[in-house]
Amino acid sequence: MSDVRIGFLIKQVYYMNQARLNVMFAEFDLTATQTFTLIYLFKAHEDGRIINQRDIERDLDISNPTVTGILNRLEHKGLILRKMNPADARVKNIVVTSEALELDKILRKKFQENEKQLVEVLSEEEVSELSRMLEKILSADI
Repeated sequence: MSDVRIGFLIKQVYYMNQARLNVMFAEFDLTATQTFTLIYLFKAHEDGRIINQRDIERDLDISNPTVTGILNRLEHKGLILRKMNPADARVKNIVVTSEALELDKILRKKFQENEKQLVEVLSEEEVSELSRMLEKILSADI
């Protein structure tokens, strides 16, 4: 395993995918990271979960300053609202607007298209194996 460059290859695939998603979502004036955040919020909305900034930081593994910037831009675009948490005035709940909910199905469909394009050079068996191996790496206590 002296010439194995798995980390480098994963990083390159990540950057390639981010660039593709940024192009794909530019028509909505969104970046890939903003869209990931919105989809996370859409799913929480569907499940009836109340989300705050710390939830986003933890669940998406994004730093506090980065999440603050993402939320500021999404709020400026009218896609989210920050609402006072009745249980703790220091905490703001993040809520998607009706304008954002109109984008929900479109954005998810675009993500699905990207997923298909990302692995179109692989067989179904290879896609399953790659997914299994990546999940195994992610769940390892490294």
